[in-house]
Amino acid sequence: MSRGIWNEHDFAKLPSLSVAAHELKSPITLMRQLALAIQSGELSPDEERKFSDRLVMMSDRSLQLVNDLSHVGNLQPSLFPLEPTNPLAVCRRLHVDISPMAEMYGRDIIWPKNRRVDLVSANSRLLGSVLGNFIDNALKYSQENMPIRVKIIQKDGATRMVVRDHGPQISLKEYRRLVDEMEQLKSIKTRPDSSGLGVYIASQFARAMGAEIGLIRHRDGVSFYIDLVKSGQLSWL
Repeated sequence: MSRGIWNEHDFAKLPSLSVAAHELKSPITLMRQLALAIQSGELSPDEERKFSDRLVMMSDRSLQLVNDLSHVGNLQPSLFPLEPTNPLAVCRRLHVDISPMAEMYGRDIIWPKNRRVDLVSANSRLLGSVLGNFIDNALKYSQENMPIRVKIIQKDGATRMVVRDHGPQISLKEYRRLVDEMEQLKSIKTRPDSSGLGVYIASQFARAMGAEIGLIRHRDGVSFYIDLVKSGQLSWL
């Protein structure tokens, strides 16, 4: 397997360190607070178990973000080959991985009701990361008592996977800047705790799969989606 040598132009295409630092600051701060609370010895056994579980979940998601960011710089087809992928299988795996985090945030996630879907041309790992980033964003910003919806929409030989939240609106101008201007830290005005790094990672993973991500604005939130190409193989039941 051949490896190219990176030059200054290659590094310039990556998000700045300040962007990554901003995105990791909040979970690291929270993990420190949880660790100090556990260390104090003032928690009840139930509280200590709850704090420990939360600490593990936050560290797992932070590590996932770091892994995703490292993959952005090395999206070789040999490492992330495209193959016939079942979108429902990706959702089932995410349901297992993300349910504890959703419970921590007190959010309900409604998963696709489809019984049968077409296979898509994708990389299961990258696709899972794209949807995971969308859902992470929804968990942080969706209103309480309002569910997050994950949908699979099939039309005209293409498949769209959607994550709908009920958080603050994002303007189209802000969204385009998220994808196009990640070279410096510019948080989303309506979602100030977000640097947009997750959306940037999703856009790069989608591009590596020949897919596209987009945004639909609603009066009470937004829907992030990824459009995928249908695979030539038969559908899974």
